[in-house]
Amino acid sequence: MKNNLNIQLSASAVLCLFFILAVAPGIAHAETRNDVSFECTVDFSSPVLKDRGQFVDVAVTEANSVTTTDGSPMMPVFSKTFEFPWGTTIQSVDIQPSLIQTMSTGKQVKPVPVQQKIGNDIVPSERVIDQNVYSSARPYPSTWYTYTTGAGLNSKNEHVIFLTCHLTPVQYLPSNQVLQYSNRFTIQIKYTLPIAALKPATTYPLVIIAPAEFSQLLQPLVDHKNNHSVPTKLVTLEEIYNTFSGRDNPEKIKYFIKSAIEDWGATYILLVGDITKLPIRETYGSEWEDNLLSDQYYADIYDASEHFCTWDKNGNNRFGEVNHQGYDIDGVDLFADVNVGRLACTDATEVTTVVSKIITYEDETTNQIWFKRIVLAGGDTFPLYRGAPPFVYEGEITNTKVGQTLPDFTQTYLWTSKHNLRAATFNRAINQGAGFVTYAGHGFEHGWGTYRPNALTDTMILYYIPFINKLTNGDKLPIMFFDACLTAKLDFNVSSLQHYYPKIANLLVRLFGLSSNPSDNYECFAWDFIAKENGGAIATVGATRSAYTWVDANGVYGGAGYLDVHFFASYSNGVTAGQMMTGAQNAYIQGVGYDYFTIEEFLLLGDPSLMVGGYQ
Repeated sequence: MKNNLNIQLSASAVLCLFFILAVAPGIAHAETRNDVSFECTVDFSSPVLKDRGQFVDVAVTEANSVTTTDGSPMMPVFSKTFEFPWGTTIQSVDIQPSLIQTMSTGKQVKPVPVQQKIGNDIVPSERVIDQNVYSSARPYPSTWYTYTTGAGLNSKNEHVIFLTCHLTPVQYLPSNQVLQYSNRFTIQIKYTLPIAALKPATTYPLVIIAPAEFSQLLQPLVDHKNNHSVPTKLVTLEEIYNTFSGRDNPEKIKYFIKSAIEDWGATYILLVGDITKLPIRETYGSEWEDNLLSDQYYADIYDASEHFCTWDKNGNNRFGEVNHQGYDIDGVDLFADVNVGRLACTDATEVTTVVSKIITYEDETTNQIWFKRIVLAGGDTFPLYRGAPPFVYEGEITNTKVGQTLPDFTQTYLWTSKHNLRAATFNRAINQGAGFVTYAGHGFEHGWGTYRPNALTDTMILYYIPFINKLTNGDKLPIMFFDACLTAKLDFNVSSLQHYYPKIANLLVRLFGLSSNPSDNYECFAWDFIAKENGGAIATVGATRSAYTWVDANGVYGGAGYLDVHFFASYSNGVTAGQMMTGAQNAYIQGVGYDYFTIEEFLLLGDPSLMVGGYQ
């Protein structure tokens, strides 16, 4: 049975839709409000069982996600997001199944892989199950639906309230090995809608924040953006620190960004400077890492009630805390209210280089044949020697899913299974010109590495920072996504080298002229592509800490791989790099859930207002 959203509108729902279409979302609250309701039905196919040896998979054609609790049954989920004008209050959500039917599974339903940290890697294991769940006769999930709300930017850069309904069309009774399911659900939403919403004038959609020492060097970029009808305002850190209050400098910057949204209609914030010049927020959004580095802190300005989102609800100065089960305890909304990117420049030379690259890219990339190419690199991320199942090449599966989102791009696959992934072939593909590059596998502060199919030893195919110097792609600059650990670790220093190379770290320091002072940071892998003159990349996305991915033979369900796929799925003509990043984050939060670790640690290095493919 084909998925069908049968929308049945009452008079109040018609009124609701009128206001959704007619009222421009804004920041200010409206004084007059109106109570309305909305109802629709969703139809589902009956579940299909697929034998997986010890377990069975449960599939529903219309499902677009799965449950994500480690060690619990992996059940299909259908997530649907509704957008409401800024100022809307969700009063209630009720979702009811119609006729409930049953089906025997004969075996246990496949569990969600448990993510375990081993060294710098977070490794999935499908062999661990939650016995409390699997020995129970109670339905799993325990409810037919959940819903979440948040405030953020939609694909049109409009501030909206998101309501995402997560339907579980099938429940599992584990000890009885029985499914119960429904083919139809009715959704009823009641909410209060503002009669009128005030939208601030868009004075400066792009605001650049930088230390005063970079001001003059950034003026050509300001002029360039203004010439392309993107009114731009440069504000120095010194001005912000002297004008805005906050418990520390990052909070002062965040309060300034709130002001820029409300007073200037800002939708893009470009941070210029490495983390010693322009601070980043350290967060506690992971059970695996104590101090994530996150620029998402600067993007998430409001919560679902449109209040300032401090990321520290309990006031203990430990921002973005989650408990041992990964649940937020600090009121983090997570949705971006402004598109944020960082140019992690260390000095004047890098500012000059990157500004020139942005201007040239936006002016000269338009209608270039090379832009319509994508390089997809990967291998067997978790091979046999690490206890993973055979013939499941996670990086290559993720690459395939990315490729499916860009059918009109010429696709170059560099895979270990094809025996064509090496440092030289990776560089050669980039040198030929590509609009996008994606890599899925293991990563480090100083490179990437992945395995050959079904590898039985810890021997990797590797690419390190020095290989970037061999790039000669000139102005044919790609946007790159590193579906990997640590590639954007902005606090990369000598202690990281000592972790990888305990016996030769000091030699490496001497050979490459690196500082041996632990308080001095090196340039990380993802930034080096952007900082390179006469080639490299125009923007990159990478993780500031260890990352995980959740991939099997059937698809990509979470972690870095899911963000990777949806980053490229967010591409369309006329989109900006920031919109692609925010689109990927929105898809993740609405499809997978509130994975604070992944959303907070992945950041965009580059200009968020960058017109992808150049100005037309």
